[in-house]
Amino acid sequence: MNYGNKEKKIVYAYDFESAVDLTQELENDMPVYPGDPIPVFKRTKTISKNGVNLSDLNLGSHTGTHIDAPRHFFEEGTPLDKIPVSDFIGEAIVLDLSFKTVGEGISPEDLERALAKTSSSNLKVGDIVLCFTGCSRLWGRPEVNSNFTYLTAEGAKLLVSKRVRAVGIDFLSIEKFGSKTHDTHKELLAHGVFIVESLSKELERFLNQRILFMCFPIKFKDGDGAPCRAVAVPISQEGGRD
Repeated sequence: MNYGNKEKKIVYAYDFESAVDLTQELENDMPVYPGDPIPVFKRTKTISKNGVNLSDLNLGSHTGTHIDAPRHFFEEGTPLDKIPVSDFIGEAIVLDLSFKTVGEGISPEDLERALAKTSSSNLKVGDIVLCFTGCSRLWGRPEVNSNFTYLTAEGAKLLVSKRVRAVGIDFLSIEKFGSKTHDTHKELLAHGVFIVESLSKELERFLNQRILFMCFPIKFKDGDGAPCRAVAVPISQEGGRD
């Protein structure tokens, strides 16, 4: 036996106390994809008048930070409530794609360039990929709602080939605005890769890092999509052990 050359094991832990909310707030006059329902939030009962606070929430299924299920583009696609809840928890790599000019498409080459800069450059099967484009810094500016950075269909094909579980982006849609064919959505959703859209600018805290990502949508029966609460949990290295 070689007692002088013990192998060290690196132990990683999830730092739940440092969890960060990546969710856009739901509120009146918030940005929505042009043509989607305008959300209206109204307090219908108050403590002073009724003894309780109660609100009426009127919004589309793709309002704010939300998940697109395969049912969004495929009649026989998996609806939101049939996606296993375990799929909404997993490790993610946060790619810095803010070098792209706002309104440009993200190509396979762009993804590979961003991936090479991460602390874990190799995607594992079942990983989640989160794309920070920088458009979330411009949240609330109407001119960006129809001119934002998006993932090209070719970029989507690359991620499908790497067998990722989900893809997220920090603005209203992962698709080029005004697309008639929706090739990016269809490429991902046809292969069971669900989509998370409208992540907040807080995603920038984790550029080039691997994190634990959680995104729990409301349980909308036969749903095409639904708002979710998205959270990033840092992964810390506890150090080597014998």
